[in-house]
Amino acid sequence: MSDQIPQAGMRSDFLDTGQWHLAVDISKNGFGAWLLPDESLGAPSRVIIRMQWHPSEEGLLQRIEDTVYDNPVVLDDYSADIIVECDRQLWLPASLYPTDDDCADAYISVYGGDLLDVMVNDLGDEKCAFMLAPGLKSFMQRSFPGARIWSQQALLKQASLQPHECFKCLLDIRQTSFDLILLRRGELLSASTHMWKSEADIGYILLNILQTYEAPTAETEIAFSGKRDIRQSLGKTLQPYFKSISQKNHDLDGKEIPTAVYLAINRKKRYAHHTRKIR
Repeated sequence: MSDQIPQAGMRSDFLDTGQWHLAVDISKNGFGAWLLPDESLGAPSRVIIRMQWHPSEEGLLQRIEDTVYDNPVVLDDYSADIIVECDRQLWLPASLYPTDDDCADAYISVYGGDLLDVMVNDLGDEKCAFMLAPGLKSFMQRSFPGARIWSQQALLKQASLQPHECFKCLLDIRQTSFDLILLRRGELLSASTHMWKSEADIGYILLNILQTYEAPTAETEIAFSGKRDIRQSLGKTLQPYFKSISQKNHDLDGKEIPTAVYLAINRKKRYAHHTRKIR
């Protein structure tokens, strides 16, 4: 990815916010931001921020705010998708929790916190309630008005909307945690985030969840994404036991980006006129 602002005379104008889309990734581990040009421009994407810090809930909002204010270009009037990577997410059936307030109430009853801090993604049959840090939602509403806010699990679930004639497992591996989405013929069975220290941790948790939901490995397809070395090694180990194993490389201009960012970008391409709003 190029970090150079386009020069005068180029087809794309970096200052013309209508020509660029902002993708932001926020987690307890760091902050990333990318500017993506309109496809008609033929211009490269730009890395605006890649910031990592020691994971801690204490002072997290302040670190996020400082990162944004130190990089004011992200505050320009871009259309935007923002991914909030968090460990605590609550999936609820939309038939029983029809409103976002219902979902927020349920989330608070399980994890505690303030109702005003809970965000909700609506995926039709299911809703996903999530929260990363107190005050983050209101900060994003002030700083990124009109942006669409996603949890990483919601994007993973939406990436497998087509029903499958078997069990389907999406497993995204990050630096210290991984997300696991398990579906049966398109029906969501389980969505969870787990910490890991070794490849064996991931394999153990995966097999334990499959056993819990009576998903035979011979009838389960796995799609790995995230940290390349870990997922490729794990895939090689598990290959003989599963129906199929695929590896998803999520790159932008030849450089690896978080899976959720890739999915948000490609969702925007598929649904060019979708409404983006914070909920």
